[in-house]
Amino acid sequence: MRDQYAGDVSDVLKFAFLRALAGADRTLGIAWYYAPGDDGRADGRHLEWRDEPAWRKLDAEVHAGLAALPERTIAALERAAIWPNGVLFHREPMPSSSERSAWGTLKRMALDGADIVFLDPNNGVGAETRKHATFSEIRLLRKPGRAIVFITFPGRSMKHDAFLRQLHERLLVDADAKNVVTLRTNVSVPRVTGSGSYVQRQRWFTVIDPDAVLTARARAFVDALESVPRVRAQLDGAA
Repeated sequence: MRDQYAGDVSDVLKFAFLRALAGADRTLGIAWYYAPGDDGRADGRHLEWRDEPAWRKLDAEVHAGLAALPERTIAALERAAIWPNGVLFHREPMPSSSERSAWGTLKRMALDGADIVFLDPNNGVGAETRKHATFSEIRLLRKPGRAIVFITFPGRSMKHDAFLRQLHERLLVDADAKNVVTLRTNVSVPRVTGSGSYVQRQRWFTVIDPDAVLTARARAFVDALESVPRVRAQLDGAA
């Protein structure tokens, strides 16, 4: 996660989802996988949600809190009035490869009290790079009664259904997951600001070891997203 992405439409989506999962009875932990500096990409520019009443209706607190950010930084996100009580954060910058194991241990300690831990790497789960979370880090964070959530950006190298099956199967093996569901979303955003031409942006949120309550909350969130224009969503893997 980079500062330049703070407050983008993806943030509205993911924080609304995390709040829906946490409700009033689960403690949320955020592992930012923080990458300081601007990478020069145009990512993070989609702020059209500010003028869309349906995004406000989805979660009024998230809408108001993100719209009022004094600056687009992760530190400002942490101070925003969008978080459930007791939220925990880990914002130590992504380390070098040689320091990653110690960094992961400190992250586990910082988020120890969380019932739901969200991993927010730039590019999802994969190899040990500064843009990815790893399967071993997911395994390190797992414990009884805890759900792990992470973001995925599916590419074009494989059909999405096949990619999802592969992801779930690998989590069952490499992360020792017992149960996995994924919220698949597709948000249409303007090709350029003010354009009437739209492009698709897929954002998936995989939940490892959700109990029946979290699965029901995820289903309800899918239903709520139906009211947001140019957003499609489905929940895969739920019994």
